[in-house]
Amino acid sequence: MALTGRYGPVFLEIPSDILFGRLEEDSIEWPEHYRTEGRTSGDVALVREAAELLAHAERPAVMGGTGIYWSDAGDAFRELAEKVQAPIYLNDMGRGMVHQEHAQFMSRTRRTAFGEADVILFAGTMMDFRLRYGKSVGPQAKVIAVDIDPNEIGRNRGVDVGIEGDPRAVLQGIAAEIGGRKIRHDEWIAKLRDGETKIVELRQRWLHSDADPIHPLRLCNEIAKFVDEETTVVGDGGDIVGLASQVLPVNRPSQFMGPGPLGTLGVGTGFCMAASVVHPGKRVLMVNGDGSFGLNGFDFDTFVRFGMPVVSVVGNDRQWGQIIVGQAKMYGEDRVVATRLGDNARYDKVVEALGGHGEFVTRPDDIAPAIERAFASGKPACVNVIIDQKPEGVSGGYEFMG
Repeated sequence: MALTGRYGPVFLEIPSDILFGRLEEDSIEWPEHYRTEGRTSGDVALVREAAELLAHAERPAVMGGTGIYWSDAGDAFRELAEKVQAPIYLNDMGRGMVHQEHAQFMSRTRRTAFGEADVILFAGTMMDFRLRYGKSVGPQAKVIAVDIDPNEIGRNRGVDVGIEGDPRAVLQGIAAEIGGRKIRHDEWIAKLRDGETKIVELRQRWLHSDADPIHPLRLCNEIAKFVDEETTVVGDGGDIVGLASQVLPVNRPSQFMGPGPLGTLGVGTGFCMAASVVHPGKRVLMVNGDGSFGLNGFDFDTFVRFGMPVVSVVGNDRQWGQIIVGQAKMYGEDRVVATRLGDNARYDKVVEALGGHGEFVTRPDDIAPAIERAFASGKPACVNVIIDQKPEGVSGGYEFMG
């Protein structure tokens, strides 16, 4: 069930008489060949319609999400994007399915692209709050949605072509229908690339800011120095994870794991445990918000007991950032409720008390040395970094103002 249809967790309950029962192992009949290896290819007519829309688009765009990860559709997604020369955007576990050095990979101009595109393909991507429930898509755009779960197709925003099927099989089918047609959108790609470059240039002042308190983009830029393709990055937070996902280099499948579409804070420590077990000896770096650290921070006791040298970098702005912004807009700065956290709380001391390594950082130049010491300690570690509550250049929810 976990690997059939829409992939996901399954709860398995075993009655106690079975759980504590005994039998001879040689009497067991192990199940075999109980699950199909086939893939649902989608309705042929709809696949053909999607191909025609993409082939005749003037400003196409494509976005891949968690669904392309689970269907191992990275190559199919990239090859289709190359065939129609569309800018490539990724979110959630789709991150890393296309290398960030790819000529069509984009990460900063999504608002512009989706606002101006005439055809957009969403593959395995929910139309949730990260896409403003479909409002990020311009009214002129023809929308193609591909998902193994038909309930996600057309959710929150209607689609022009909705294809229920395995993303890899469907994307391969669309590419086959387009065939060898020569499709170029050089001006469209160049415009978006220019936009990406301008935003990067505009960000430099904050990526290298010496401001006190520390600008969150400076923190993300320092964290990025410790992320290579062998590093697993876990995001557990709101604002700081949203910014980190725009800055950190994520270039391989499953390299990044985050709170998902429901913003399920507190999942980070569990993800880190899994990554440590599956990839022993490889670096695991967790980007935490201060609020999310407070949910399951005591799981560092488990990291210590099992010798898992996870390093958490906490972007500590002393507030529930994504909540306080909305409350302040609705009720005023002086009437926010239960959104401010303790000033300069020492999460690093908590980890030290549990047997790990702790670092407390208040100056930008101290970030990298602190993270370096944390990894060098060989222990589970917390680098607690005090950052600006109202950083210049980012607005509510840490949405970059570019």
